[in-house]
Amino acid sequence: MNWIKEMQTAIAFMEDHLYEQISIDDIARSANSSSAHFQRIFSIISGMTAGDYLRFRRLSLAGKELAENDVKIMDIALKYGYETAESFTKAFTRFHDATPTAVKRNQAAPKIFEPLFIHIDIKGGFTMQRKLISNVPEIPYDGNNAAFFITLLEATLKALGEECDKAMLMALSGEANRFCWADGQWVFGNELTDSINETPFETERRVLSAIGWDAKYITVQKDKDGSFINTDALQIRKDITSAIDKGFPVLMRHIERDDCNLNVYFGYENDGQKIIGYHYNNGYEAGVSPATDIGVPITWDHWEENVSGYILLQGKKETATERATALAAFQNIVNHARKTTEVKGKKVGLAAWESYLYHLEHDDFSQLTFDECRNRFFIYCDGLCQINARKEAIPYYQHLIKAFPEWKENLEKAVTALSQCADYGGYLWSQGFTFDDAGFEKFRSSEARKNLAHAGREAMKKDEFAIEQFEDIIFSY
Repeated sequence: MNWIKEMQTAIAFMEDHLYEQISIDDIARSANSSSAHFQRIFSIISGMTAGDYLRFRRLSLAGKELAENDVKIMDIALKYGYETAESFTKAFTRFHDATPTAVKRNQAAPKIFEPLFIHIDIKGGFTMQRKLISNVPEIPYDGNNAAFFITLLEATLKALGEECDKAMLMALSGEANRFCWADGQWVFGNELTDSINETPFETERRVLSAIGWDAKYITVQKDKDGSFINTDALQIRKDITSAIDKGFPVLMRHIERDDCNLNVYFGYENDGQKIIGYHYNNGYEAGVSPATDIGVPITWDHWEENVSGYILLQGKKETATERATALAAFQNIVNHARKTTEVKGKKVGLAAWESYLYHLEHDDFSQLTFDECRNRFFIYCDGLCQINARKEAIPYYQHLIKAFPEWKENLEKAVTALSQCADYGGYLWSQGFTFDDAGFEKFRSSEARKNLAHAGREAMKKDEFAIEQFEDIIFSY
C-alpha cells in the first residue's frame, strides 16, 4: 500500500509549499511517483486535481487572512501567487461567493477548505473491516512523560492539517514550567501529565481551549473489582470508532502500563473490537535504550480494559486574542509555581523544588540495596526531565518578545533564566553520574548528592527569577 504514503507525502509537500510556485512534476517527485501515476491516483482519492487542491487551499487561507488580519488585498494576492488584483478577485469571488473587500470588512464569511488526509476503509477477507487514519506521524518515545502529551497532541493536530507550534503548546499547557514531587516518598509517577491536574484533564482542557479546539473529555470510572461504573466497553468502542470515522484521532490515557500511560488511537477493526495505534514504550528502558523506534502500528484486542480516559476532538472554535492567551499562560505558570497546597498528595512548583532538593541531599541512602539505589536514581531523573522541559517553550517566549515589545525586557530575562535552569537537567552527566553500576553507586554517596543539590538550588533560583518576570508582566497589564 505504498500509494497511501505516496499520496500523503504529496499532500504534505503541497502544504509545505503553498506560498511557492510548484508544478505537478515537483509534487509527483516528492512522492517518488511519475506525474501521470500521481495525477491519476490523486484524482481517484480526492475527487479533484492537484491543481484544484492547491488553488482551494490557497484561496481558503487567503480568505482567513483577510478576515482576521489588517492586511492589504494586493499583498495577499501576491502572497498566494496572483499577479494582478483582477485575477485574484475573480478567483477569490468564485471560491468564496464573496469579494475580497466584503470578507475583509467582515461583511461575508470566508469558506474554509481544510487540508486533506487519507482515511482508509477496507472490507472483506474473513469478514474483516478496518478503518485507519493513515497520516498520524510516527513519534519516537524517549521516556519523558512530562512533555509526551504535547508531542502526541502535536502529531494529532498535524494529522488534521492543523498548523501547530510545539513551543507554544508547551507554554500554554504549562508542561514546560511544571514541577511535581512526592515529598520524601521516592515514587514514580511525578512526571505524568495528570499528576499536576486537580481536576480530570485540566492540562489538556487548558491547551486545547487556548488553541481553539472543542473536545469531549471522558474519565472511565471502575469499582474495586474492575467493573465499569459510568460507562461500558460498548460505549467506549462507539465513542472511539465514531471519532475515527469522522477523521479525528483519539487521545488516550491508560491505566499505567510500564512507564507510558498515553497514546493516540487512529484506527480500528471490526467495529472497534480491535484498536490501532503505536506502542510508544515498546522495548524502552531508561538509560539503556535510545528513543523508541515504533515503526509499524500495533493492533490490540481487549483494549477497553486498560482505558482510564480519552479525549474526543469535536472541531474548531474562536480563540482569545494572542495577548490574552499569553497572559493566561503566564498566570497559570505563576499559580503553579506559587502553589503551597499539595495536588494528589504531591508538592508542585517551588515547593516541589524545595522538597526534591532537600531529600536529595539529606536522605540516608547508605543502607539501600543496589536496586533501591538505582530506582531512586531513576526517580531523580524523572525530576530532571521536568526541569529540562523549561527549554521547550523558549521559542514561544521569543516570539512574544517580537509580538509585544512592551514585554521585551521581562521576557528576555525570563528566557535567559529558564535556559540556565534547564541546563540543570543535564548537570548529572557532567558530574559522572551514568546509567551503569558505577553511576548508581556514586548516587549513593552523600557528598556526591550534596553537589547535585547545590547546583539544583542555583537552578531553582533561576526558575523563580523567571516566575518573577512573568508576574511583572501580569501586574503591569
